[in-house]
Amino acid sequence: MKRTPVKVKPRTGSARNLLVIPAAALLASGCTSAPETNSAGQGEDRRLTAAATTPAQVRTDVEPLKRRFPQLGELSATKWVGRVLAKNSVPEIPGPTDVSLDGVAQVDPAMLTAITGSGTWREGSIGCGVPQEIAPEVGDTTVWLHSEAFDKSVTQTQYTGSFYFDKQTNRVYFCTVNPKERTS
Repeated sequence: MKRTPVKVKPRTGSARNLLVIPAAALLASGCTSAPETNSAGQGEDRRLTAAATTPAQVRTDVEPLKRRFPQLGELSATKWVGRVLAKNSVPEIPGPTDVSLDGVAQVDPAMLTAITGSGTWREGSIGCGVPQEIAPEVGDTTVWLHSEAFDKSVTQTQYTGSFYFDKQTNRVYFCTVNPKERTS
């Protein structure tokens, strides 16, 4: 007995679209993250690559940082960069744009003592990548204090971010994605 192949008509219309929409949503929801902590308590830089292929402009203005990180008190002598984040230097899905803000700033010594005087702090390396534009300013990335509890108190789980303190030089290094301005 000879078998005759059965022709199957490809699906079109709403059933196919029902599969495409959730897949796109799944891809979009998993596209951004920032420094997270691994099982050893060290930060990991899981951010997407910056869309810009040219170096970012290094900024020295303090006001944008004060509005986003009031818990750090008065900041001075800052160098920071902001970048639009995208996968493979090309935004994949139209919509809100994710932005990283990374930098270093001087912290008032009394404020630094107050911040690092309570809670659980670990000495170690900066766990997120330092942009090459500010790497010379940051210097040694291996002896900084970090506290996940402090990170959460600043970000208030509204965005991702890590804050590292150098008590020897009274500096803070911050690496954040989509930091929100604070009204208080």
